[in-house]
Amino acid sequence: MKKSHYKLPDVEEEITPELLNRKIMALLQFARKAGKLIHGYETCKKHIQNRKIDLLVLAGDLSAQTRTKIVKSAQIAESRIPIKEFSTQEELGSALGLPYTGIIGILDKNFAGKILSYIEQ
Repeated sequence: MKKSHYKLPDVEEEITPELLNRKIMALLQFARKAGKLIHGYETCKKHIQNRKIDLLVLAGDLSAQTRTKIVKSAQIAESRIPIKEFSTQEELGSALGLPYTGIIGILDKNFAGKILSYIEQ
């Protein structure tokens, strides 16, 4: 059988904020299904202290008090965990099938790296 030498044209997808948001949400969903996502203040704080978190995602509408407490926990543990803001508590909870959640920890370097690259675009 003869192989076809036809090559599909390269289609560059325009990167819009909506596309990036969808990609980030999809990665968060995959991480959750793979057991590499935790959520909530207490759980994330415990994992920060054990140095098991590779990325901390905070909802944009997280209260200032909670934000300050979790950031201080990361500083006290002298961890170099990237902390990024993304979306809202309602959107994160809805996308992940969770109640409102403002703090998400990613426990895998690969997921964390890809999510981080999309958030920083």
